[in-house]
Amino acid sequence: MVLLPLTVALGCLALLPLTQGVPTHSRANSLCRNLPGDDNWPSQHEWTQLNETVKGRLSATIPLGAPCHAPNYNSAQCKYLAAEWEYPELHANSSTSFSNPYFQNGSCDPFTSKSSPCLLGNYPDYTIDVTGPADAAAGLAFARKHNIRLVIKNTGHDLLGRSSGRGALGLWTHHLQSMSILDYNNSQYTGKAMKVGAGVQSFDAYAAAHTAGLRVVGGTCSTVGIAGGYTQGGGHSMLSTLYGLGADQVLEWEVVLADGKHVTATPNHYSDLYWALSGGGGGTYAVVISMTIRAHADGIVTGAMVTVTETTSSDAFWDAVTVFHAHMPSWIDKGAATAYVLTNGALYVLPVTFPGYNSTEVTHFMQPFAAQLQKLNVNHTLTVTSFDNYYKFFDSFFGPLPYGSYTNGQVQGGRLIPRSTLASNESNVALTAALREIASNSAFEIVGVGVDVSKGGHVPNAVFPGWRKAIATLEITANWNYTKTYAANAHNEALITNKYDPLLAEVTGPTSGAYLNEGDFNQRDFQSQFFGANYDSLKKIKHQYDPESVFYGPALVGSDDWIVGDDGRLCQAL
Repeated sequence: MVLLPLTVALGCLALLPLTQGVPTHSRANSLCRNLPGDDNWPSQHEWTQLNETVKGRLSATIPLGAPCHAPNYNSAQCKYLAAEWEYPELHANSSTSFSNPYFQNGSCDPFTSKSSPCLLGNYPDYTIDVTGPADAAAGLAFARKHNIRLVIKNTGHDLLGRSSGRGALGLWTHHLQSMSILDYNNSQYTGKAMKVGAGVQSFDAYAAAHTAGLRVVGGTCSTVGIAGGYTQGGGHSMLSTLYGLGADQVLEWEVVLADGKHVTATPNHYSDLYWALSGGGGGTYAVVISMTIRAHADGIVTGAMVTVTETTSSDAFWDAVTVFHAHMPSWIDKGAATAYVLTNGALYVLPVTFPGYNSTEVTHFMQPFAAQLQKLNVNHTLTVTSFDNYYKFFDSFFGPLPYGSYTNGQVQGGRLIPRSTLASNESNVALTAALREIASNSAFEIVGVGVDVSKGGHVPNAVFPGWRKAIATLEITANWNYTKTYAANAHNEALITNKYDPLLAEVTGPTSGAYLNEGDFNQRDFQSQFFGANYDSLKKIKHQYDPESVFYGPALVGSDDWIVGDDGRLCQAL
C-alpha cells in the first residue's frame, strides 16, 4: 500500500472550518459542551490566538473524503481514497480522520454521491498537531476555558469511536516520533528498555528494537500506535504469553494532565496515575507524550500455520474447531500465542507462535492436533517455519512491514474466554455451538487471539482482572459494506450487541468480561465487562486528575457521567 499526497487531506490551509449545516443555538446548556453556532463558541479571533500560541499548528478540518464531493471533487484523488479507505495508514496520516466507519457516519467518504454534501459529522472542528507538552497544555486550557469537547487522536485506529467527537478540539499526537534504547535501572526492573513518543507505531518500534537485537510487545496490526489506546487499554501480542500484555511492559508514562501540568508517572511517583494509565483505558486520565517500556532479548521464533476447511461434513469441521480449542492451552503453556480467524467452513490459524523453539520441536508439539484432524477426515494443512528473530517472523506472517495488509473497517464486539471454558469438554462444545451460530451469518467472522497473561503483571496495574484468567479473546466482526446503507451496516452492530455477545456470555459466564480495545462500544454494563473490580478505583483517579471531565470517550471510565445527544452534543447525564 503506497500512500500518495492529497492536497486537502489534512485540511491545514485555513482556520475556517467546513460548515456543519446545523442550527445555531443562542445558548448551550451550562451542563453541555458548546457546539459551533452557540453564543459561547470561541470566536475566530480566539481560534487565531490559539493558533499563534501553538506556533501555527492549529488546523481547521477539511475531511479526508472532501475530494469525493463538490465543490472539491477530484476524480483521481477520489479513486485513490476509495481504494485505500479501509487501510488504517491512510487515516493515521490525517490529522482528523479515523478508521471506524460507524463513527465516520457517512458524512464525507468516497462511497457516497459526489453531489452529496461533505459535512464534518463526528470529525473535530479544529486540531492541534502536538509536538510536545506545551502544545497539549495549550489545547487543554483552551478546551476548559471555552467548555468545548476535546478528543485525542494518535493513529485513529481506535475501534470504539474514541478519536471522534462533534464540535471538538483535537489533539493529534502522531508526530511525537522519538525513539531511544535505554539501560534502565530502578527497584522494579533492571535491563534494556525503549522510550517511544506517543506517535510511534508498532512497525517503527519493531524495527528499532530489531536493530538493537531486541524485541518489544506491540500490536499484531503493525500500524497501531504503541503508546496510545493499545497499551493504555491492555494490548495483546504474539509475545504476550511470554512477557505479558502491553500494559505489563510499562516503566514510565510521560503525560500532560488536564490542568496542563507535565509529569512522569511510575510505580513510585504518581503511582495511582501510573496504575490507571497501564490498562485503564486510553484518552481518559491524561495526554500521553511518551512511554518507556521493557525491551527483551531477541531470538528464534517459530510459527505453525494451520488451515482447516469443511469437506462433506459440516459437523466434522465444527468438531475440528472444538479439537483446536482443546489443544490450544497445551501450546500456550509452552509460551506460545496464536492468532486465528473462523468463518462458516474455514479455520485459519495465522499462526501458533512459539518463541524460543525450533521447527522440529514445534512440529512435535503440533502433531497430536494434526493426528486428530486426520482422524476427523477434514481438509487441513500444517506448515511450520522458523526465523532467527521476531522481526523476520512478524514480517512473514503479519506483514509485509511496515504496514501489513490488514483492513480496519468493521463493526465488532467480543468476549474473553476463560481457561476453564476450554478445560471442560462440555463448555468447549458449548462454545463451538455458539461460534457456529454466529458464523452461520455470512456477514460475520470470529477473530481469536490465544494467550495466557496470568503471570504478566510485573507491578500492579489496571488491566481488567479477567485477562489473568483468560486463555483467549474472541472478536466478532462484520466488515463494513459500503455498497449498502448505513442502516444495514448498523444492523450488524445491533446484532452483536443484542444477540451474539450475549450468546458468548452464556457460555463464558457473566464475569469473564471483554477486551476494552476490541469490544462493542454499546457493551451493556461496560463498567464491569471492560474494567471489573477496578472501575470504582479508576473513577476516583479519573476525578482526581480530571475533575472537569475534559477527557471523554465511549465506554471509558467516567463516560457514564455523560450522554451524547442526537445532535452530537456532549452533555452531563442527570
